[in-house]
Amino acid sequence: MSTGESSVSAVELDQADELREAVGEFVRAVRHRSDRIGSGQLDTLGLLARSDACSIAELARQRGVRHQSMRSMIIELEAAELVSRAPDPTDARGSRTSLTPAGRRLVESERTARAGAIALASRSLDARHRRLLEAVPGLLRTLTAAVVAQE
Repeated sequence: MSTGESSVSAVELDQADELREAVGEFVRAVRHRSDRIGSGQLDTLGLLARSDACSIAELARQRGVRHQSMRSMIIELEAAELVSRAPDPTDARGSRTSLTPAGRRLVESERTARAGAIALASRSLDARHRRLLEAVPGLLRTLTAAVVAQE
């Protein structure tokens, strides 16, 4: 296996896999503790919260799912009155999906619950580990940028 110009050592692969597993376990634990709806639905609502109205095709592309899967999810979210659809002004056959006020409240509530779970858990760390934890978001963003740059 290689990454561009240099090969990856077995030690680097083990460390990277351990990080991937730890991040995954952390995300699943936080979601389990706080989420009231499915993570796919919440991720979709989160995308809508960070953008204007989107087409189903745009949402599917951003989430990396099939158009049909996203369409089904949007129908469920619309039935729950968390999103609404309106005609697309640039495409007579399409529609634009946006958050309803109830959807926006749910996204904010879930974000607060997740952040609260993390904040409470971080109290169990000693001062040195809390200082290290402060650097983690920046490090993960740097790693994310490097992964994206590999594409």
